[in-house]
Amino acid sequence: MSSGILGAIRKKLPSRNVSLFWGSVFGVVGFYRYNNSESQKRLSHYCKQAENVAMQANGALDTVRKVQVYIAVPMGELGTRKARLHWETYILPVFAAGALDYELTLVNDIETKDNGEEVVVRGGVHSRVAEEIKERRRKQLENEPDNEELRLWRQAIEERKRENEVREYKNLMGREPEEAHFGLWKPEPYPGVMDVVAIGRESWVEVINGINEGATGSINYTMPALVSLDAEERESAERKISTETRAQGTESEVLVTDTAGTPTQMATAPEAPEEAAHTINYDRFDAHKDSSLPDLPAVAYISHLNLTGWGSVPSKIWNFFHDQQNVDRYASQALQVVFESNRRAARGMQEIVDMGKAEEELPSWEGEHMDVVVDKRVADAMMVYETHPDDASPHIEPGEKAANQ
Repeated sequence: MSSGILGAIRKKLPSRNVSLFWGSVFGVVGFYRYNNSESQKRLSHYCKQAENVAMQANGALDTVRKVQVYIAVPMGELGTRKARLHWETYILPVFAAGALDYELTLVNDIETKDNGEEVVVRGGVHSRVAEEIKERRRKQLENEPDNEELRLWRQAIEERKRENEVREYKNLMGREPEEAHFGLWKPEPYPGVMDVVAIGRESWVEVINGINEGATGSINYTMPALVSLDAEERESAERKISTETRAQGTESEVLVTDTAGTPTQMATAPEAPEEAAHTINYDRFDAHKDSSLPDLPAVAYISHLNLTGWGSVPSKIWNFFHDQQNVDRYASQALQVVFESNRRAARGMQEIVDMGKAEEELPSWEGEHMDVVVDKRVADAMMVYETHPDDASPHIEPGEKAANQ
């Protein structure tokens, strides 16, 4: 009797191979879902800590704190897609929870060689950071009472910039819809010095080098060239003409014959020499450039361990099922930026040079190296955020905390 019942039950059970297959599927899916749930719990833990900063009352005249975030193209990549995903997954939620305003700058300069190969052009973050500090130094000189000449030059610079903006807008309106790329809305300038957040070793090196150049380099300014209008270029391109120069008297005249074979006409050759670029010499007004430094932004480093290539496949698989460690590493660093009190003076030049240097050992760097160039005066005056992973407290569940005590 019992053997008959067991036999009937055994017939209804799946085979060994089917059991192994579905057991593996449910095990992998369950492990992945657990990883997602645990990662969200840990991210919520850091966001709740950041909310404590957001709940603090501000004065009516206090300025909302804001940081400048720079993301350069990671080594081994040809774009900022992975770096942007890294920012949106681990860092942005903590900034948003802490009501920390930010300006995000993605620098993605790609150059195509003659053989069609695309390469990343480094230095975009460097130039932007350096120009930001140099522009602040220029405006400080312009505000001095004896520098009326610089104030007049500033008016000319602003007029040229406004004229170029109008011309660029006209060019955008005259293009086809698929060719027009309208610029984003520009916020009002921040009334002060924004702290800088560098994501990844690539961004960190360029930010530090940019701060060094901006604080110690020349601040001479070249007047921007006038932007040409596309309408003028298009009109001249639509009517192709062949010219034949014929000397007559003291003036040079041009015999114009269009390609359609219409009657010729005489026209005086226009003399329109290109406008020579004018450089405004700010350096001769800067008497304290060798003895003092401008206000420097505090800099925060947030790591980005970019895994690429076949050699990193095991690590990618591990991270796919164990993302909690990445949340602990990156979200905790972002939390240190939200806590403004974590700013401190850099511990010498060596700390600045070695910050994030472990990323250069990743396979994506392929043996490449980026040098940090910083003056000792700049290193001594620089403020950094305490964002080292070793110094950040990991996420601990309430039960674990009680057990440890």
